[in-house]
Amino acid sequence: MTLHEVMLAGRNKLREAGVNSPEADIQWIVCAVTHFNRVQLAINKEQLLTPAQVEKIKEWVKRRCAREPLQYILGNQSFMNIKVMTDKRALIPRPETEILAERAINLIRKDYPRFERFELLDLCTGTGVLALAIAKKCTNVYATASDISPEALSLAKENIALCQLEERVSLAQGDLFEAVQGRRFHGIVSNPPYIASNVIDTLMPEVSQFEPRIALDGGQYGFDFYQRILTQAGDYLFPGGFLALEAEHFQFFPIRDLLEKLKLFSEPVFITDYEGMHRVCYVKKL
Repeated sequence: MTLHEVMLAGRNKLREAGVNSPEADIQWIVCAVTHFNRVQLAINKEQLLTPAQVEKIKEWVKRRCAREPLQYILGNQSFMNIKVMTDKRALIPRPETEILAERAINLIRKDYPRFERFELLDLCTGTGVLALAIAKKCTNVYATASDISPEALSLAKENIALCQLEERVSLAQGDLFEAVQGRRFHGIVSNPPYIASNVIDTLMPEVSQFEPRIALDGGQYGFDFYQRILTQAGDYLFPGGFLALEAEHFQFFPIRDLLEKLKLFSEPVFITDYEGMHRVCYVKKL
């Protein structure tokens, strides 16, 4: 089969299966198998693929038609300045989370430039992508990436090695702050589970059927982790240290209310995402 024939057949199957972006997905799949870039796809339409290439593309298209996330099929995802391995052990990094990483990087560079060793905690680390992206950009950062899931931590360990950051990013297993009892940090970042329990099964199959539920389920109202993080974070931050969180836009009202009650932190600063909705907030310990 020619490249064009394979791509046309794959695109049609993906469209019939209800995949949202069949054209883009078949391009990603074919590029990964053939090692072509997008330009080469366009100028080599009549090139014959090997039987092995055709079979692998068909296999990956079949998996995608079953609504397995493309990032799990390809096995990787780009995030800011790095690429990490992705599979069912952890949540797939989202573009919106780059806003949280960028804000943390800017805070560290602007407000803590003289720290020779900036101690950062990444709660609910998953793939490890937040700790890795921040440490890659800020060479004074020494990050602890924690998660309750041993499966997620095993993937994060592989990503630490992939990014060659073993000297500055370490792992800790436990339920939120249980993983770092007795320690303090200059900064804490977290993209915790924040989907309401009864909403998860209504999400697209790529999320509800394939991504780990433990990384999605935020309790009855999606607020359980914010309640715990906000009430405990003060004990794990140095004075003047920051806490930065990702959340859904409607969760920032109860976050703000809880912060006002706690009286432990500065006035929260809210950052909007690419659609103009609140996505990140940060505060500093008084």
